[in-house]
Amino acid sequence: MSRPAVVLVNHDPGSRMQLRERVAAVCPPGMEVLAAASTEEALGVLYSLREQHRQVELVIATQGMPGIPGGRFLEIVNAQFPGVGKILLSDKPSLEEAIYTLNNAGLDKYIPTPWDPEDVKFTITALLRQREMKLLNEKLLSDLQMRNQQLTTALVSLEQARSEMEHSYIQTVESLAIALEAKDRYTSGHSQRVSKFARLIARSLGLAKEEIEIVAQVALLHDIGKIGMLDKILNKPANLTPEEREAIKSHPVVGAQILAPVSTFSKHVAGIKHHHEMYDGSGYPDRLKGVEIPLHARIVSLADAFDAMTSTRPYRVGLPIEFAMQEMKRMAGIQFCPDCVDAFIRVLKTSGVAEEEPLDRPGPLPAGAPGAPRDDTPEDASGPFRDVDLPTGT
Repeated sequence: MSRPAVVLVNHDPGSRMQLRERVAAVCPPGMEVLAAASTEEALGVLYSLREQHRQVELVIATQGMPGIPGGRFLEIVNAQFPGVGKILLSDKPSLEEAIYTLNNAGLDKYIPTPWDPEDVKFTITALLRQREMKLLNEKLLSDLQMRNQQLTTALVSLEQARSEMEHSYIQTVESLAIALEAKDRYTSGHSQRVSKFARLIARSLGLAKEEIEIVAQVALLHDIGKIGMLDKILNKPANLTPEEREAIKSHPVVGAQILAPVSTFSKHVAGIKHHHEMYDGSGYPDRLKGVEIPLHARIVSLADAFDAMTSTRPYRVGLPIEFAMQEMKRMAGIQFCPDCVDAFIRVLKTSGVAEEEPLDRPGPLPAGAPGAPRDDTPEDASGPFRDVDLPTGT
């Protein structure tokens, strides 16, 4: 490792030798003290040390030098060798000279001569310790900044990986929800339609764009809890047993449990868990009432029931939209949120949807075909919407 150095300049040989000995006596082992007879020679020494990549700790100059005075020399050092410690020795000290060199040369110490040996020891030791601490702090700060940069990079990578993982999870869940419906032509597209209706209701309620998107996603995933249910229960062509009904009724809670571990779904879980609550408090799983029911759940509940009423089932043809609107009005405040009903009907009337059949709905099957409507099929005997809380009488 290159030896650090102290450079001093004094035109008087005797004074220069004496000063060099005193400085060398108090410098730590391994530090070289170099003496120059002129400022030009001292600059040459400094440039040579820099070429050798050696650290210069201190430069000590005498003010009364022929040619370039010590103060001016230290101004040059300050500009060409930033960070080097600087001491000016003056045989004719003055306040004006001290202020000038402190301001323009970045002076560390201004000392009148003669320089007392004890003062030499104290000054050199203190300045070297200060520089050591400063360099150590700079290194620590540099290391800290590097570590912070590394941590920032690592956090960005981690966040990107987390985001990609959550995005992949979201896509998987949505794909499973769609695959769940694809098993039966009557369930196919149900969640997508509920999502569209929920979006219309949310927009009509004046919700913010971000909230509208969350509502639409809740609607798309509202039946995700059915993933783990047996097909023989979901597609049973006969009345469900009490145990099977309880299994069907568990899907909102199961759906919430599936999505809860992912932070992206933190705003979705409540809407999925409570989309079968009734406005009058008679729903499930927690028998919430009125505005206790999360708004997302109230919206999805209405959209879900509307799609169930107007979609063709294996046991009956879908109901006319106008009739469904009357049913929603009749059940407002009982099963459905009145504000949501008003908002949805307002959209249905103003958008012209009420005059048209909604898109992407399965049409009725010919009489006698497998799955065609049967007059003797009980209302709740079968079909993909057995879990939807239809208004009484539909």
